[in-house]
Amino acid sequence: MEKTSVEGPLGSRVLEGGVASPLWSDVCGWEDLALTCDEKDLAAGRAMLSLDAGWSARWSATWKFGKVKRAAPVDGLTSVPLAGCVPWRGFAWRTQQFHRPGLEPMSSTARQHAFESHREDQFVVMADFAGETQEMLSQPFLLNFEGEDGWREHIPDFLLVSRRGRWLVDIRPAGRMDHDDLMKFAATSEVALTLGWGYAVVTGWRPLTWRNVDLLYSRRRPMQDPLGLKPMLLQTARAAQALSEPLTFRGLADSYEFPALARPVILHLLWHRQLGVDLMAPFGDSSVLRVAREAVR
Repeated sequence: MEKTSVEGPLGSRVLEGGVASPLWSDVCGWEDLALTCDEKDLAAGRAMLSLDAGWSARWSATWKFGKVKRAAPVDGLTSVPLAGCVPWRGFAWRTQQFHRPGLEPMSSTARQHAFESHREDQFVVMADFAGETQEMLSQPFLLNFEGEDGWREHIPDFLLVSRRGRWLVDIRPAGRMDHDDLMKFAATSEVALTLGWGYAVVTGWRPLTWRNVDLLYSRRRPMQDPLGLKPMLLQTARAAQALSEPLTFRGLADSYEFPALARPVILHLLWHRQLGVDLMAPFGDSSVLRVAREAVR
């Protein structure tokens, strides 16, 4: 049976099941790419919290600035400075450990950011690709909250500051959340709601989006352009778009005398969102490109 569709954000069609196509790379945010925990699951965790009057003044968050710890009620977190904040836990590397920590460079912040798993590394890359990140903190604070069975603790995975506001983010694959996790995530969600921040538990990524962004990731670094290919390729793309002519990856590469030299430059322009492509479709020679609506970077 054919799936129904309605008009969605970014000029896309939202198919049954919430999948949007095309999902243009030049205008999407990381939250457009992410699959997140269902609100019904968070509601189940919220039922295990003590949210009576004055809870936001009793719950607290503790930050680390170097070796100094500072605690504050959660309703005062917006006044906590982010400069000098360090991850709550240290990131250790040893043989035969189950998880895989590391450091991922972000062009948005010009710094390396710590992660504790491959899934968290993916989020750092996706947030960097989205091009709106102004600051990111790994394990920003220790949250002390009150549940039905007493006081509990949780450390969110990331605090992301972007042009779209502040977001607290936890990373957990779908199907790997128990009741204790849901209570912690619901507590963090309540804190974010009180502060006017966004909150998401990222469980995965929309089909093909990670594969496509990972391909563009290989060309994220600054590159010299002694042949002047960037302006030439953009000019060609603008001319095709002005004539409403479809432009493919192969077609744009073949517009230059030596296509092999043009291909990595096109990937570079796609990563830096000067060109756009549908991230919900397999990337290849037939992928349709467009000139970016906005120059994010």
